[in-house]
Amino acid sequence: MKPATYKILAAALIMVCAPVQLTSSPVPVQAATSYAQTFSTPIDPVARCSGCGCRGGPGWRSKRTGQCVGWKNLYSECGNPPSPDRCTKEN
Repeated sequence: MKPATYKILAAALIMVCAPVQLTSSPVPVQAATSYAQTFSTPIDPVARCSGCGCRGGPGWRSKRTGQCVGWKNLYSECGNPPSPDRCTKEN
């Protein structure tokens, strides 16, 4: 490629990747830092997930133990089919 082509590609990349400035002054360092922290902070998957079954389980809570019942213990804990007398359906 010609050197001019590299300059055009670099300018296009900067325009796509750089934040848009609505004013003539540059973005303050604090704003840029908080923006980066907002979008680089990992989201806790447990915070979005609530109740039995939200992470792939069968969705039943044992009335005996008060805990979510897994696929392995579903029939022994809740019956086959799961009984509302022994477990509560959540999802």
